[in-house]
Amino acid sequence: MAVWSIAYTILQWVKAVLFCVGSWLGIAGVVRHMQYGLLFATSKEEIERLQLKWIPRGLQEWLKKKAIQVFGERTWKYQDSLPPLPVPPLKNTLDKYLESVKPFVTAEEYKQTEAVVREFEEGVGQSLHQQLLERAKVHRNWLEDWWLDVVYLRSRLPLPLNSNISGSIPTFEHIWPPQEGSIMDRVPAHLWQGLQMWKLLRKEQIPVDKAVRTGQPFCMNQFRKMVSTHRIPGVAMDKLVSHFRTEAEGAAPTHITVLCKGRVFKLEVIDREGEPLTPPELKRQLDSVKEQCENAPEGPHISTLTAEDRTKWAKVRDKLMAMDAVNADHLSIIEQSIVILAFDDATPKNHGENFYETLAGNAQNRWFDHISTIVAFKSGLLCANYEHSPADAMVHVYAGYFINSQLQRMGPFWKGSVPDRLVPQPEELVFTIDDEIRDAVVQAKKTFLKQASDFEVICPSFTDYGKKFIRSFKLHPDSYMQTALQLAYFRLHGKPASTYETATLRQYYHGRTETVRSCTMEVVNWCKAMVDNSVPTEEKKELMMAAFKKHIQLMEEAKCMLGFDRHLFGLQVLAMGAGIPLPSIFADPAYTKSGGGGNFVLSTSLGGYTPCPGAAAPMVHHGHGIFYSIELDRITYSVSAWKSCKETSAEEMSASIQQSLRDMRQLLMMS
Repeated sequence: MAVWSIAYTILQWVKAVLFCVGSWLGIAGVVRHMQYGLLFATSKEEIERLQLKWIPRGLQEWLKKKAIQVFGERTWKYQDSLPPLPVPPLKNTLDKYLESVKPFVTAEEYKQTEAVVREFEEGVGQSLHQQLLERAKVHRNWLEDWWLDVVYLRSRLPLPLNSNISGSIPTFEHIWPPQEGSIMDRVPAHLWQGLQMWKLLRKEQIPVDKAVRTGQPFCMNQFRKMVSTHRIPGVAMDKLVSHFRTEAEGAAPTHITVLCKGRVFKLEVIDREGEPLTPPELKRQLDSVKEQCENAPEGPHISTLTAEDRTKWAKVRDKLMAMDAVNADHLSIIEQSIVILAFDDATPKNHGENFYETLAGNAQNRWFDHISTIVAFKSGLLCANYEHSPADAMVHVYAGYFINSQLQRMGPFWKGSVPDRLVPQPEELVFTIDDEIRDAVVQAKKTFLKQASDFEVICPSFTDYGKKFIRSFKLHPDSYMQTALQLAYFRLHGKPASTYETATLRQYYHGRTETVRSCTMEVVNWCKAMVDNSVPTEEKKELMMAAFKKHIQLMEEAKCMLGFDRHLFGLQVLAMGAGIPLPSIFADPAYTKSGGGGNFVLSTSLGGYTPCPGAAAPMVHHGHGIFYSIELDRITYSVSAWKSCKETSAEEMSASIQQSLRDMRQLLMMS
């Protein structure tokens, strides 16, 4: 035993020396580049650049694995050294808030709001701010628990179209065009690639995200919640559970749950060595599920209950568990699943139809509580429904981009070998239910349909130009798109729109998001000039550049926790917890008009520079949800709206966005 202990110590010492030498020689940077290449390379040229042609392929693969083990950064390497979330100065917050309300109030209203804000600053605001500073001394992230509890877990609204978001990958554009009868060949490959990411997470081999310009490591905590994470309903408040563990931490769930024709199945998808079953083996399991469900009575559609009001679902769930201990075991199995896979008979043909069917289609085969439900449609397309509370969209975009890249690399057919072994058979999870539970399922479906029937979403691509053209003028693509959205809304409605845009706080420990209020006086002045034919072209361009500059400034400040929405949120939570009267700053009409309290007319987010778009419902009845992805030569964006609102139309907003983008190009080219 002593010999083995000494040998192990020497091995660890050698690894440490190699790492130091490798870092000094820049090998760590090369390995990081290789890791990203292995994750996201798609073309033959990209893949060839990762090959060392003078080394035999088998040895080369072994060397890559060893290089990543020794020199690669562990996914959660920097967690303990990340800075705590700071509290911005009170005056900074209030001054920026006052600036943000100007587009939405008259001069007289602004004076009233300014008086309210200054009274808050000199009075109760000071006391609340000091309490927040004290909280920050003992919490590395003073916002984390409040944000999760107040914004998400205490909400009693149904999850679909209120908390759930959706993501789509463009496999139908390059390897799998819509084709009925093809889904059973496509799902295993898609699932297998998703399980490869699960394996990388288990081995802590997802490279640490870093700020592009500074190299500052980002918090990777949300990546722990990509799989096996579930939101459990409570009578007064929900809770989150996460069952994922790295290899170093111990065992993790190795199964998925499959929903088909109202029935529920457990599938073991990882072998004893921790490797995902191959696509042909997964297909064998899924074929067995489909065979059992075809030409057989449908199941009770228990998953529909997850679409209900949270308190009602919590009470029904408690009854289910009390009825039969087996029911409780089945719910635990579902909650621990790596992902949920749902087979659906709808036939979407593009991203927009994908989003509609996933978010508002069939509630009977979604498990809305789970972090990820992959929906496999009859037309051969796949889409994902995500529960938003555990993680933000960037985590899901990362996973979608990985799967899309790997599928492009692999091609439409499996070319690997298949082990000669028995595959675990699917296990059906049969629930004991009574008439009360059946009635609850029917009522949950009605609850869902009432809101879903009012929802519309489209997802076109603007193909005139993309990131390459925008960058050729040394402009920031995100600021460019945000400015286009402002003009699009202003043209349609003749007024500015209070706008939420996501800014990341991931340079801080457990950081999530801050708000960028993209509707500034600079962009409003530009919008007014754009609809005024008497304004000279050069002046319009100058105003546009000022709008870009202001947006970039706000984004940079927000990422450094120098925005103001999260600070105001913290002060409001403290006031509510103290039981004091709500400070007048939060009751002032300007607070709601400018978007405070989640009243943003445009709810927007950049999904990155990948081909994987996302979608969500609007924040308010008279608003839009807009997600966009900016590629080199196109911009793909989703626009959602509520059909019952006569002020808004997804199609009209989309047409106005495209017109704005064309006008902005013309403005740049003419100048």
